[in-house]
Amino acid sequence: MIIKTFQGGYDNNFAYLIIENNQCALLDPAVPAETILNYIQENNLTLKFIVIMHSHFDHTVDLDKYRKQGILLYGHPSTKIEIDQKIEDKDILELGSLKLKVIHTPGHTPDAICILIDNKLFTSDTLFVECCGRTDLEGGDANQLKQSLNKLKQLPDDTMIYPGHDYGSTKTSTIGKEKHNNPHF
Repeated sequence: MIIKTFQGGYDNNFAYLIIENNQCALLDPAVPAETILNYIQENNLTLKFIVIMHSHFDHTVDLDKYRKQGILLYGHPSTKIEIDQKIEDKDILELGSLKLKVIHTPGHTPDAICILIDNKLFTSDTLFVECCGRTDLEGGDANQLKQSLNKLKQLPDDTMIYPGHDYGSTKTSTIGKEKHNNPHF
């Protein structure tokens, strides 16, 4: 598995392209589609699907451009975004030999999810390095977010986290480091 990280978008957003052989999946489409699609074309990859990690505008960039190419959009059933495939807690998505486990983590938004691949956790705006997502926007719920963070704390300490924004002292972290450095954990 190769993880290609793209940074940009509205507010130091991250988008992650998960690559297995010549197939890939896009987690958190938060940068312009042209950037992603050019990379895919230049590297002779096939984009199999996109996972909407939550429905905020800065994480759902250029979805119409992907739709025009027939690329499937996956998202939680509670999302207000038009999706092709509903995915729920504990669902497993397959990309080649990779298993992408869906973890529903409401609180920042009702439709927020994380994706776990082996010991790599893509957290979007549920968990940042040394912080967590806001709950003061529409659909936010501090109690739900606390429960979601408690769910993530149960993962092994060496689980790498890949957040949706570059807000911390490093771009990635681990569950163990967050237990020591994140006041919300």
